[in-house]
Amino acid sequence: MDMTRNLFFKDCKDKQSDRAQGMVEFALVLPLLLLVVFGLIEAGRLLFIYSAVSTASREAARYGAAAGDVGAGVPHYKDCAGIKAAAKRIGNLVAIEDDDIAITYDHGPNTPVFATSCESLDPAAVKGADRIIVQVTAPYQPIVPLVNLPIFPIVSRTSRTIIKDIIIEGTPDDYPPNTPTPTATSTPPL
Repeated sequence: MDMTRNLFFKDCKDKQSDRAQGMVEFALVLPLLLLVVFGLIEAGRLLFIYSAVSTASREAARYGAAAGDVGAGVPHYKDCAGIKAAAKRIGNLVAIEDDDIAITYDHGPNTPVFATSCESLDPAAVKGADRIIVQVTAPYQPIVPLVNLPIFPIVSRTSRTIIKDIIIEGTPDDYPPNTPTPTATSTPPL
């Protein structure tokens, strides 16, 4: 009976020491696991903000470079509110504001800027190969201060050639219609 009692208590002590060892190992691994998880979360946030900012600048430049007007004879490249709304619609999860969007115009690559905002732009100054340049900026600040990173801006700048004075017409009236002519087909004999 004494031997059975000793085996029982020895078995209980082994289970307790296994649990204690597991808790110590978990306590040693937990900080590293949390560091990896929070690092992945921050890297994902950084990529999300970068993607939103670059897409917002592309959409705003695409809107500003479109042909036609928005009504009352105002061309797309002169519609400041529309350009900024296009950028903010895409970047709404990043909280892009009007002050984060800069709109400038130049005469092509490697030329100086001739208008620094769409309010100051003279529509007569815009020629055939001129470009609209939209720059969108959003700040990045880590949520979890794993390392001492300061707030830094994520900037995307997109240039598009302005499509101006293009008249798009339909098919001319004298264009021959594309109607197929019937052809004789033979049927195989039965």
